[in-house]
Amino acid sequence: MNNVVLVGRLTKNPELRYIPGSGTPVTTFTLAIDRDYKNRDGSTTTDFIPCEIMGKPAEYTANYVGKGRLVAVQGSIRVDKYVADDGNNRSFTKVAARNIQSLESAKKSGVQGENFEGPKFEPSNVVSPSEFDVVNDDDVPF
Repeated sequence: MNNVVLVGRLTKNPELRYIPGSGTPVTTFTLAIDRDYKNRDGSTTTDFIPCEIMGKPAEYTANYVGKGRLVAVQGSIRVDKYVADDGNNRSFTKVAARNIQSLESAKKSGVQGENFEGPKFEPSNVVSPSEFDVVNDDDVPF
């Protein structure tokens, strides 16, 4: 099973691009995550984790999540291999994110997207309480 959940802050604004041909949106960003222990001198080590997310979540991330925002990312670890310009084989590890969730409001973080209030849910088939029939059944099994 390859599953990872990370909580950290974006180090800079996400970068959005589109895959040529399909037009699928892809956003890349880096999370800064402090380790859960302190060094002997009392300092904390920070890891910088590259992430990539595709589709609708990529557009959301690029438009409403900015530098410094605290987010949770759920995805998997991916190792990409390539040949460098010098002819050597190289590998690059990143998180292929499937879901991203902001863990603080834009107003609190003071970053991009301050006017974003989150997705609105508007039910299409609203039934008022007066449309229900009252059931008077004395034969209730409990």
